[in-house]
Amino acid sequence: GGPAAPAPRAAAREPLRALVDAADAKADKASFLRADARDVDLDRKVVVATTTGVDRREIAYDKLVIAVGSEPATFGIPGVADHALFLKEAADASKVHARLLSNLEKAAALAACGADAADVDRLLKIVVVGGGPTGVEFAAELADFTRDDVAKRYGEGLASRVRVVLVEAMPRILAPFDASLANVAKEHLLDRGVEVRTGAAVTALKEGAATFAPSTPRTASPEAKAAALAKAETEDVGAVVWAAGITARPLVKKLAAKLGQKDTRGLKVDASLKVPGADGVYAIGDAALSGFAPTAQVASQMGKHVGRALRDGEDAPFAYRHAGSLCCLGNGNAIAQLAPPKSAAFLAWRSLHSAAGTNSVGADGDQRAVTGAPAFMLWRSLYFTQLLSASGRAKVSWDWIQTQFSGRNVVEPVLLRRDSPAASP
Repeated sequence: GGPAAPAPRAAAREPLRALVDAADAKADKASFLRADARDVDLDRKVVVATTTGVDRREIAYDKLVIAVGSEPATFGIPGVADHALFLKEAADASKVHARLLSNLEKAAALAACGADAADVDRLLKIVVVGGGPTGVEFAAELADFTRDDVAKRYGEGLASRVRVVLVEAMPRILAPFDASLANVAKEHLLDRGVEVRTGAAVTALKEGAATFAPSTPRTASPEAKAAALAKAETEDVGAVVWAAGITARPLVKKLAAKLGQKDTRGLKVDASLKVPGADGVYAIGDAALSGFAPTAQVASQMGKHVGRALRDGEDAPFAYRHAGSLCCLGNGNAIAQLAPPKSAAFLAWRSLHSAAGTNSVGADGDQRAVTGAPAFMLWRSLYFTQLLSASGRAKVSWDWIQTQFSGRNVVEPVLLRRDSPAASP
């Protein structure tokens, strides 16, 4: 991740090939092939893949698990695909890291040279689009990064000019959470200097600028949409980070169309997560139209369920167990909405929360709200347990310790030096 990414830098470095090799020691045969899946021939039961973009190879299967995830949704908004930064892939984190630090260095140089204040302020304005957990966590980390690291490395004067703007089209941020917890998160962001705009939408992006207008529902009349667009305003920005939703990958859309689906947002699955009409094919996570939220918690449980089905040679209905929702609000702070266990532990769980004085939340009032340091420890504990290897846990632990005592990574990863046209021979 970048200097202010919610997840530690080590998290994206899990050695996938090493994990497969470890599985090979426990299974009859496990192997790893890094390639891009372009198509699936459902009749011949082969995956069509490429490794260089022009070659073509076919990989036969008996059972196939489609777990390709999703990609950012741009909603057809002009300029988003070309000018926004995303938070989906490991490579995206490097791009965000490079852009933020490059802008800081440019702003520091311009300020030192007495350049126009508007040019400095443009570079230091960061817009985060999407008020879900990803956007909120990123905005919170940016605020901490500004307060702790920018102030230390670039001076209080430059740090005070950094603006972080969180934009959400819905009436409030963190729609998956109870409104009371979402309000706690909003107040925390405001206290950290983050500007929170709700009911606002990005209508266009171009290099160094973003256009905003009041958001309208999809069912709004043409007149209402035109009235909202008439209020659009364009602002100078240094970076726009896009965390405003997801859409199916091309492979999933292609397969959904092959199967005659009208809804191509994912592959329809039955109760056991098998794809009807595709012999031996399962779909999990964001690639599946399962009726469950597209979250890591759902995908993880689906993966384990299908893994057991393949191991045992017997399909069973998938049963999702919602444990709750967590959102980190920066170092030492978070919110948690915890679901009760459906077991004999329920009475102990209720007694524990009653003793701790946590509030009841949720539509049925059966969930509990945890905020502050306890929620932050829950968030970190859960994150730590989800890492796949001992080396990954060690790297993340060291990353947390290093950040706590030495600050975040503020080394610009790539410096591109180009001569200006006037300076060229």
